[in-house]
Amino acid sequence: MTTLRAFKIVLLSACLVGFPAVAFWLGGLFLDAAIRGKDGRSQARFYQLEVMLHLYHEEHGAFPPTKYQPEPGGPIHSWRVLLVPHTSRSFIERYSQYDFSQEWNSTNNLQALGRMPLFGYFSMNSNGDVAQYLAIGDNDEWPSRKPLRSRLITKGKDRFLLVEYPDSDIHWMEPKY
Repeated sequence: MTTLRAFKIVLLSACLVGFPAVAFWLGGLFLDAAIRGKDGRSQARFYQLEVMLHLYHEEHGAFPPTKYQPEPGGPIHSWRVLLVPHTSRSFIERYSQYDFSQEWNSTNNLQALGRMPLFGYFSMNSNGDVAQYLAIGDNDEWPSRKPLRSRLITKGKDRFLLVEYPDSDIHWMEPKY
């Protein structure tokens, strides 16, 4: 009987110590896999944007300006709006309704593009309205004090710096960065 009792005590001790240790170890593995998955999605989005930027470059001979102003003194528009025709063919019709003679946040422009399902192209949030991919131009200051993931995209002599900014509160159509 004492052997059975000793075995039960050893088994109980192993369970009390072993299970939490194994659970902690497995939790670390799952967390690491989740972080790697998020990094993979981030890299895939960088790649999607790089392809769109190269398509824009092929069509226009240069990367888009970080802030687009078609008429001197007129409204300024975001580089992200200029890439909409390169996201999906289904967005081209809505893009044709965007009016560059109006402000980016005019009623017409917000109706045309404001609630487009661009999740995955310019943002990582579920409603897709907050830009998490920014472009830093020559006269722009860095948008954050904390380290941000960035990617320099080049074609010939042209350069375009793309920055991932997860905590952005910038609307994807806003001509900021």
